[in-house]
Formats: sequence, C-alpha cells, structure tokens
Amino acid sequence: MRAVLGVIVSLWFTGAPLFASECPGNPDALGTSRTIAVSPMEYPRVGSMQYGQTLPLGDHEVVLTFDDGPLSPYTSRVLDILKAQCVQATFFIIGQMADSYPYLVRRVHDEGHSIGTHTQDHRLKLRSVERMKQEIDEGIESVGRAGSTLTASRSIK
Repeated sequence: MRAVLGVIVSLWFTGAPLFASECPGNPDALGTSRTIAVSPMEYPRVGSMQYGQTLPLGDHEVVLTFDDGPLSPYTSRVLDILKAQCVQATFFIIGQMADSYPYLVRRVHDEGHSIGTHTQDHRLKLRSVERMKQEIDEGIESVGRAGSTLTASRSIK
C-alpha cells in the first residue's frame, strides 16, 4: 500500500470513504482515508497562502479538488482515474458547465464525490454585490437542476 492517503472535503454531496484495502482489483490503490465536513462557521476562510487558517490534516493527507468543470472529455478521464485508485475528491462546478454537461454532474455525484458550486459563469469582477449574489444562486440552481433532470429522466426510462 502506498504511503500517501487522501482526504476529501465534504461540502454538499458526500460518499463513504474508501480505503485502499477496499479497492476492488487494486490492492495498491491510494484510497481515501477520511472525510472532513467543513463548516463555514468553524472555517470561514481556509487556505495556507492567503488565509492563516487551514484544515486539520494529518501527515501525508491532502485535500483533492477539481475546479471550474465539468468539461467533457476531461472530467470523465479524471473520474476514471479516481475510480481506479478508489480516491474521492471535491468538484467545484460552474453553473453554465452543469447546464451543458448534466450527465457529468450526475456521474460525479453517483461516484460519491463531493460537489461544491461556483457562480453561474464564474465572472464576478466589476459586478455589484447584488449581481454577485444572483450569480451564486444561479450556479447553485444549475447544479441542482442537472441532478434533478437526470433523476427524472432515469425514472421515466
């Protein structure tokens, strides 16, 4: 078993942690050691560069995130690799991308990864506070719509 263990940040949808020893067909997989639920009340600003506070990670633990997707075919390739290694990650999704690739949003969810959202189009510079709030809400709605649309279409088939 490799020495590196992964940790995911649990923001919205979460799956059960998978340990390398539980990875079918790959006993040398990295696996996911644990899930951390991140409360904005406890961690309002996290990051080691621009913020002084960071997550309580152990030695050899990392948080794996993917930003600004989903985007075909790249998200599918990333998901295939994560699945082969039994590693969970957090995907921060842009609303417009969720509208374009709802099946990828559903796959991220179905494979147990956490989902966080960005804005609808990820452009907040030079916008009013009210417009920024709207962009955030629209992004959340698009991600939710991607999930509910696919659920509804699956139940019809």
